[in-house]
Amino acid sequence: MLEIHEKTKCCGCGACKNICPSNCISMQLDAEGFMYPIIDHARCIDCDLCNKVCPIINSFTKNDGNSCSFYGAYNNDKNINRDSSSGGIFWLLVQYVISNEGIVYGVALQENFRVVHSRAETLENCVPFRKSKYLQSDTTNIYKQAKKDLDNGRMVLFSGSPCQIAGLYSYLQKDYNNLISCDVVCHGVPSRAVFNKYIDELNHKMHDTAVSICWRDKRFGWNPNRISIQFKSGREIITTSLENQYQKGFLSNLYLRPSCYKCPFAKLPRIGDISLADFWRYEGSLQQGNENNGLSIIIISTSKGKLIFDKIKKNCTVETVAKEYVTRKSRHVYTHPTCNKNRDAFFRDFQEKKFNALYRKYIKPKKKPILFRIKRFIASKIR
Repeated sequence: MLEIHEKTKCCGCGACKNICPSNCISMQLDAEGFMYPIIDHARCIDCDLCNKVCPIINSFTKNDGNSCSFYGAYNNDKNINRDSSSGGIFWLLVQYVISNEGIVYGVALQENFRVVHSRAETLENCVPFRKSKYLQSDTTNIYKQAKKDLDNGRMVLFSGSPCQIAGLYSYLQKDYNNLISCDVVCHGVPSRAVFNKYIDELNHKMHDTAVSICWRDKRFGWNPNRISIQFKSGREIITTSLENQYQKGFLSNLYLRPSCYKCPFAKLPRIGDISLADFWRYEGSLQQGNENNGLSIIIISTSKGKLIFDKIKKNCTVETVAKEYVTRKSRHVYTHPTCNKNRDAFFRDFQEKKFNALYRKYIKPKKKPILFRIKRFIASKIR
């Protein structure tokens, strides 16, 4: 029977829930706002499949070696590029799979900011899979559905965070030829409870109700990244990531899932056939004709991934880049985030304090001492 003694040992992928033959495992939020498996002991038959399927307990690995290929690219369709988080490459994979009568599994943002893994057979139904969600998705019984499609011979594109891809492979116990896995390089999984508190206080402040959020609003360009929040009344708030109180705490690694700080899947080689990331701070020829529209890092880790990429690359502008250049520009492709030193203190205060108070105490940059600011001002005048 699965027992979580250390929360760093559970990534919340849901493989245990999917494989349980007696359906006695449910995924529930803990006090910090992260999903963990809860077992109904009365229904458990002690088959131990939940332990055997866990990708962290069993140190699941795939794509041994380090023979990855690295690219920078963007979708040639400017409309798709605009409506995507970075370079719109994921949509090319979607189009390829749907055109071959395949199935796409991706993450959708639903009502009340619920984030779920879903199944789609049409391009129209795949549209909600675009853009980043920045909350951990509920995988429910999605691995079961994917296995059924794979066993029926359907081509399947399964996208998700690295730990979710690991959960899928661990559940399947083999790599199907008709499975294409795409892991999205992530910064870490933020707390659902912290997000809920942030939204609740924002609703109170605005005397309104937030109904949707876009973490990657590219109406004004890709860089700097902007977050837009839409309200029931039709009003909208747009800020950059560094202006948004919730996102600043996320980017400082303050309230990430415990397992994220020791993530065994944030490394090279990547776990997916194809991996996608933002190509921030890129400097090169791909900027020409695509200024501030978004750019993707593409990492190909398997021969299957290369085969698929060769099928779609005619529809994108692409440049081969060195591994060293990619790792210098994006550390998240090869290492996990570092735990914020104030994380424990933040969550000790979390139940009692409002989000705005937590922000002022743990997130808002502290002002430099007045003497330091005076000296800096004088120095600037001398120069």
